[in-house]
Amino acid sequence: MKTTFLTLALAAIGSISVNSLATAQSTYPEKSLQLIVPFPPGGASDVVARIIGGELEARLGKPVIIMNRPGGGTTIAAKEVARGAPDGYTLFFSSNSSFTLPAAVKESVPYDAAKDFEPLGRVGKITLALVTYKDNPVKDLPALVAEAKANPDKLSLASFGVATVSHFAGELFKSNAGIKMVHLPYKGSAPAMNDLIGKHIQYHVDTVIAVKPQIEAGAVKVMAVFSSQRTPFLPDVPTLAELGYPAIDFSSWGAVVAPKGLPPPVRDKLTATLEEIINSPSVAERFVKVGFEPGFARFDDWAGAVTKETAKMKEIAQKAGIKDE
Repeated sequence: MKTTFLTLALAAIGSISVNSLATAQSTYPEKSLQLIVPFPPGGASDVVARIIGGELEARLGKPVIIMNRPGGGTTIAAKEVARGAPDGYTLFFSSNSSFTLPAAVKESVPYDAAKDFEPLGRVGKITLALVTYKDNPVKDLPALVAEAKANPDKLSLASFGVATVSHFAGELFKSNAGIKMVHLPYKGSAPAMNDLIGKHIQYHVDTVIAVKPQIEAGAVKVMAVFSSQRTPFLPDVPTLAELGYPAIDFSSWGAVVAPKGLPPPVRDKLTATLEEIINSPSVAERFVKVGFEPGFARFDDWAGAVTKETAKMKEIAQKAGIKDE
């Protein structure tokens, strides 16, 4: 009798659990969502986040409020999300700037990117490019490498900040090319680009978003891009892999995540909706206008991917002496 009662009780609990999950999926969302962005308003990442937020709102039928939380090299916002309730009402749009770079350069990070987030999907990337001023007599990348080898630590290579993707990409290039150039960190893309155009610096790593308008204005020239394949935004520019550095494939990739522990039905609904958004031709067209290359992908092993890239970034940081300011 006791065994029979226990069996029935367990079956009832299982039924309640299944029904609860089904209800969560069918009724979610019941209130507004917030999409937290660790960058200030107006930048490319913010624009992409607002496009995603608007599309989520249209498809889910509830307001999606964009919350900009810049600071701490994106870790302030990431910490807030990591400690948030895993109920599907707090989402986070960021890049490797939050998920793999901080642990490579900081003594301590207030969250574990591999364990504290529920990945909903990778949504695309922003390609990085190596640029110089327009009338630089050094015509191409082989000539740059030759000059740098002949004059170690005489040429300058700028980034838009210490421990940013721009900084890491530049150090990865120097390491693979076997050259030494002086790193000049700036506080943002705009001042670095202005000094490049003014010939106060010789070379700079920036996003195609920042680079393309300057190319069109005839102010700079691009020597190579850091992606494994040519970017559609600069189709005539070779990749570093094409120029003899096959190990270089580095970009600023973006993903939407939630706090760890999201109910599977809610996670699946959000992932399916996000995939629909990113694969929409009209959305892709809007992304392209800001230099963002859309491409949806599910993370089959988020923890493994984050751990692997973080280890690679640590290696670059240790070799180049990159440290958080």
